[in-house]
Amino acid sequence: MSHLHIPDGVLPLTHWLGGLLLALALLFVSIAATRRQPRAQVAYQGAIGALMLAAMALEFPLGPIDYHLSLVGPVGALLGAAAGFQVVFVVSAMLALIGHGGLTVVGLNALVLGAGVAVARPLARALARPCGAPLALAVATALAQGLSGGLWLAIIALEMQSGARAAMLGQGPGRVLLIAGLALPLWGTGIVVESLIAFGIGRFVARVRPDFLPGGVVPAPPVAGPEASR
Repeated sequence: MSHLHIPDGVLPLTHWLGGLLLALALLFVSIAATRRQPRAQVAYQGAIGALMLAAMALEFPLGPIDYHLSLVGPVGALLGAAAGFQVVFVVSAMLALIGHGGLTVVGLNALVLGAGVAVARPLARALARPCGAPLALAVATALAQGLSGGLWLAIIALEMQSGARAAMLGQGPGRVLLIAGLALPLWGTGIVVESLIAFGIGRFVARVRPDFLPGGVVPAPPVAGPEASR
């Protein structure tokens, strides 16, 4: 629910071109922000990007639709907003080349996914101390996925209201409410699935490389015992 599977020729030029130009502008800003990062970080970014691409290319049956994992939360939390946006832009372009949405919606998809990526790391860092890093990553993923999914639904509603190729997308308030009624339960289920996966990723990373997680791993308080009382 956070990736637009709209083929080329459906959206008006003014709609998708604006999204593409904004995404390109943000891409150049992110490149400038990460220009001095070490080479090891580039390799790390590429590995995370490959993981996101593999996850989004897989289809999981979820009711009447096939759900695609996005890993927006883990990608954003592990890479940050600038490096994460570069990843979602490249992943969106590569997915378009294999039929997961048209080339004309690459910019919109990068913006939708990038919004979730941008908020994941600050949220995970803020929640790390009270919740612990794995749970913080799961909660941050739920919120990030909610933001991306909300933007996805807003774009769909806008295009349907504007009558963009009504034969394919439909139009009118009734159709928008119908789509929303069908999408929201599936969207909620997808958020739960993404959060559980993020929690598992958080636990694994906390064991092998806790320094990769925002806020690190908050150690558990020592247990009082005979030795502590001496």
